[in-house]
Parts: sequence; structure tokens; C-alpha cells
Amino acid sequence: MQIRAGERLRLTMSGAGNRIVVSLNTFALTEPAVEGLDPSRDGFTYDVTSWLRPGRNILTVVLIGSTAMPPFRLVAERAGRSLLLLDETEFLPTVTPWRLWTTTIEALLDPVVNGAG
Repeated sequence: MQIRAGERLRLTMSGAGNRIVVSLNTFALTEPAVEGLDPSRDGFTYDVTSWLRPGRNILTVVLIGSTAMPPFRLVAERAGRSLLLLDETEFLPTVTPWRLWTTTIEALLDPVVNGAG
């Protein structure tokens, strides 16, 4: 997934509860990591554009325990278009008590910003 200078990246999550850890680089996104908010609150969106660094960024999702109802979903969108959908119902069953998923987000700088244009 690529993000260019001036574009916004929003991550929308649902079904997180207290069993999901989502981070972008070293910034935690899941509700339990946000002080003062009820971690059982579901369905929230973050604009994570300011957390992106030039180059490769790592989005990490750790699901702990068995699939819950509702299942966890994460949608990454740029300019209202979905770039990525992670749906827990599409995961293969596993006997491990956790599942790990990662992807990279490439943040491209505008050549004018770099002084190359």
C-alpha cells in the first residue's frame, strides 16, 4: 500500500474489544491504549497520517484468543477508497492462542518536497 504526500490515511476498526493490539510503527491504535476511553467501545476510526514516516511503515495486528462476535475488522482507506480490508472471519482456524498479521505502508514524498523537482 502506498501513500503520497498530501494524502490522508484512515484506519477503521471494529470488533476489537480487549483482545486486539493494533499498532502503526510504535504508535498503539487500539482503544485499550487510549487513556480515558472504555476499551469495550467498538467501531472507531483514526487518521494516522501524522504517524507515517517517509519510506516503509509497519502496520501490525495481534489477535489474542478465539474469534469473538462481532469478529475483528480493519479497513485502511485513502481519499474515501478502501486500500486494505483485514477480516478475522477470513483467517484460517488455528490452535495457537494468538494470530499475528503485518503489512507495510510505503509513504512516498513529493519530489518537490524533497528538493528533487
